[in-house]
Amino acid sequence: MERVRESNTEFAGCSKINKVFKQALAPFLKGHKDGTLHSRLMSLFLGIKNLDRISGPGKRQVALGLETLEGVRLFNDFTVTPERPRLLACQYGLDWNEGMFFIEGIDSGVFMKGCDVIVLSVGLVRFDFDSLAFEQVFADPLLVRRSADALDYRIALPALAYGTGEVFGVGQVQFYQEIDGALYGMRKGFGVELFMEV
Repeated sequence: MERVRESNTEFAGCSKINKVFKQALAPFLKGHKDGTLHSRLMSLFLGIKNLDRISGPGKRQVALGLETLEGVRLFNDFTVTPERPRLLACQYGLDWNEGMFFIEGIDSGVFMKGCDVIVLSVGLVRFDFDSLAFEQVFADPLLVRRSADALDYRIALPALAYGTGEVFGVGQVQFYQEIDGALYGMRKGFGVELFMEV
């Protein structure tokens, strides 16, 4: 009976984190519907919590699980948007030392069939897994046309105010078709990815 109570306590803690974490991601997921995100995030946080080797049963925490390399790996490997698990079919990532999001090798092969424009948005989130407080900052979106000459791009990351909690990056991509000067989002052309410094 005690084990069940301990498990329920940890589950409830992960459930609270899940609810607020989705609020922190909301600006990046605006307009996107995914009925599986809640349960998949719950599995992620339960898995990370299980990596807490410091606390006893019933008291294990996601925050302490994220202090392990395995916890950060689980976080970075989480697929936010299953229809588009990776933002782009080229090299990209967050350079934490330079405070930049880099994209290398955007050529016509990166564009979906029928796509004319890619819009990439990047931001940072500071999320305190103990207090559940969070803060977000957003860089200006990058718009890349199929006809662009440049292959490599850099997006400067905005600064977060000093605070407590884990900092991670969020990238969002949307592929568009342009018709008569208007942009229309393409089916399976929306993706979100998380980046935490290892």
